[in-house]
Amino acid sequence: MALGLGGSPDVFAIDFDAPSVRHYSGEEWNGLKADAEETGSPIEPDLSYSNSIWGNLMVRDGRSAAQLRPGQAADTAEACARRAQLGGFRAAEMGKAEQKIRLKTVFCILTDKGNVVRAQITRFIGDDFGDPPSQIEFTATMWSRAG
Repeated sequence: MALGLGGSPDVFAIDFDAPSVRHYSGEEWNGLKADAEETGSPIEPDLSYSNSIWGNLMVRDGRSAAQLRPGQAADTAEACARRAQLGGFRAAEMGKAEQKIRLKTVFCILTDKGNVVRAQITRFIGDDFGDPPSQIEFTATMWSRAG
């Protein structure tokens, strides 16, 4: 899976439950957030990437997520779920060198549908110093907790 970085105010987002990646115009994204607020339910996407200056990588409301170094990577559904429940990751600005997330970083995410996702960054495209990557590629494993 890959998240691109469009011009502001566009947003690229992953819904791990679907699974799907989608590009939203600023107007579509604002409409999606307004609908979610109105209904009291979280938006469908779990992870978003936006803002061509800062490169905001964010886990969306209604999810828990943990950021792990490759050596800490949780390789089972139970271990990843435990890490995600502890949380700790909400957002990172990929354009700031001191906050940049490194290659092979693993995220454990509990989705809004209760599934567990282990997503590992496998590649950055357009990763110039001081600029956010134009694309972040992931491998993802999802374990269903339904039933």
